[in-house]
Amino acid sequence: MNWSAEEVAQERPLIQAMANLKYDEYQQFSPGIRFTESLAQWLSQFDSKEREYAYSFIKENLIFITADQITHLVNICFAQKINPWLLRKVSLKTTIPFYLVTKLRNHISYKEILRKSLFLGVSDGAKIDLLRRSSGISNEQVFSSYFISSEKKDDLLSELEKDGFSGKFQSVYLIDDFTGSGLSYARTEDGVLTGKIIKFLRLIFNIQIAENKVSVLSELIDSSSFDLHIIFYIARRDSLNYLEKQIKEWQQINSLHFEFSVDAIQVIEDVFESEAKSNKDLLDISKKYITSEILDRHFKKGKHLHYYLGFDECALPLVLHHNTPNNSLPILWWYPENDQFRGIFPRVTRHRE
Repeated sequence: MNWSAEEVAQERPLIQAMANLKYDEYQQFSPGIRFTESLAQWLSQFDSKEREYAYSFIKENLIFITADQITHLVNICFAQKINPWLLRKVSLKTTIPFYLVTKLRNHISYKEILRKSLFLGVSDGAKIDLLRRSSGISNEQVFSSYFISSEKKDDLLSELEKDGFSGKFQSVYLIDDFTGSGLSYARTEDGVLTGKIIKFLRLIFNIQIAENKVSVLSELIDSSSFDLHIIFYIARRDSLNYLEKQIKEWQQINSLHFEFSVDAIQVIEDVFESEAKSNKDLLDISKKYITSEILDRHFKKGKHLHYYLGFDECALPLVLHHNTPNNSLPILWWYPENDQFRGIFPRVTRHRE
């Protein structure tokens, strides 16, 4: 960085603080490498003027979410997002005003509505076990995936009946940790809507499954009167709006109506994307160091004309403690096989060509 002794005295404590408080926690660093070493390697790839900007960007613009912060979001999920929906259902069923929270909570209907709610993880990032422990939800209404075996389905319904509630589950909460674009959950391919959430809905309503087959989810969930709530711990605002629109479109295509919501505990506002896309210095180094090699068949599922802005051109300055989303700026995470560039927070991809 060509710092003077005074600049070193000023910046070194800041770098140590960033490393100790957050960035050393990143789980995808190589053995023997932590934030300070990765920062030095990353900066060494840039020209001198570019280094000044790149270093300032890390100090001033990076959003890094730690494991403790994720745990906090999981711990408040029930109180902030799930319980209000339970209380709302009790209020509609009993005509008790919604603001009489204690009265609603103590009503006999609350126990039934809570027990007939099914909580499903969409990925391992849902931390569904932690959600169960932090909320007091029964173990017999929680599962880590929506791909449920017939045996597990029978167990869930049997335990529901043992607790005094006959019939099927009537509310479903799909939980996941992060979405940047929403495309993995709902997207159009070859003119057909697909994605994790769309596949889930098809299974509930027995749409586009094998002929003369009935899905396990349709036997577990009452499709005639169920409500669906999709909750992310962290999500980009545009992705929430996008998913709501896609699910409404799927409802119209299949002439179905059910109540649903798409929500997040920590919402990343669009201002971060707009700031990145209007930042000339950031765009210049991104265009210079990120090449079209980043484009594989998975990357091309989103917008990719400006591939140097990340998957679906989301341009997020975001790093999660366990991995960096591909929606984030590739200048932060890209690590091509030819080793011509190394991001400061190298990403491990789920997909291999």
